[in-house]
Amino acid sequence: MVYREILPDARLRPLVRAYWQVAEFHTVEEEEHRMMPEGLLRLIFYAGSSWQRSSLLGTLERLPEATLSGLTLAPQRMVSRGLALGVELYPWGARQLFGWKLASEQLDLSLDWPILTRTVCALLELGAWDEARHIVEDWLLKLWTERGREPSWSVKAAGQLYQSLGQSRLGRLAEEYEVSQRQLERLFLQDVGVNAKTLARLIRFEEVHNRLWRTPKASLAQLSYELGFADQAHLSRDFRAMTQMTPGAFAHMVQSTLTLPSRAQDESSRWLSSGFSNGSPSQTQDILLALPTLPPDMDVINGSDSV
Repeated sequence: MVYREILPDARLRPLVRAYWQVAEFHTVEEEEHRMMPEGLLRLIFYAGSSWQRSSLLGTLERLPEATLSGLTLAPQRMVSRGLALGVELYPWGARQLFGWKLASEQLDLSLDWPILTRTVCALLELGAWDEARHIVEDWLLKLWTERGREPSWSVKAAGQLYQSLGQSRLGRLAEEYEVSQRQLERLFLQDVGVNAKTLARLIRFEEVHNRLWRTPKASLAQLSYELGFADQAHLSRDFRAMTQMTPGAFAHMVQSTLTLPSRAQDESSRWLSSGFSNGSPSQTQDILLALPTLPPDMDVINGSDSV
């Protein structure tokens, strides 16, 4: 698997954490993933095929070519092959640009922006990552121009939750912004799309997950102390509720993964050396000329690029 992250345009950074691109070349045994809960939303364009299930049991469902999803509270199954370009959005970014809220179903963006979706996916199939990303960024900047707002104090409070790894207390934030806790909770949900307690829980869980991934033998007692859990049992309960496994079982899984032969790295090398990391200039230009460019066709106010 080849994975890369790119920073967005400075104007989008209050709403977008990063772009990422991934090329997955798995055997049948390796193509299924368990997606853990996380504290950001994912806008993803697929050139290939992906299936997902909101629980670890049941039938997988084919994903559209462009989706917006995230901030789930339970693990999900995913089977994927091919290429994907992703945008990691803060929840208030998804709220402003797409009207997202926690209760929303996964959004199929290809319904409202079919031309954009076809253009981006066609470029991804050629390996023209930069061209695809620039089109997505131009689209997001246009959305931001039409729909973006100056950050409210509730959005600033949400930003503090990320900075504190989910440890800022709601009462303290309310005092800082000189509002009642009830008012903060109401406006937080209105502007961010998720309540503060749920967002803090997701941010803190993701930090535990990431630290165990980097250091599987990390002390759970130390993690509990550093991340503001009442005790180790509290951390373990929260982790198990989010992942359906204990922190110890997860750490063991990570250690087992690290000791396996890295076939993914071999596949990454094969992909990079096969000439598909960048589309040929002539093919890329053909795609850009054959499909409508965004500015003339995009009707951002109506949320559509249909003609």
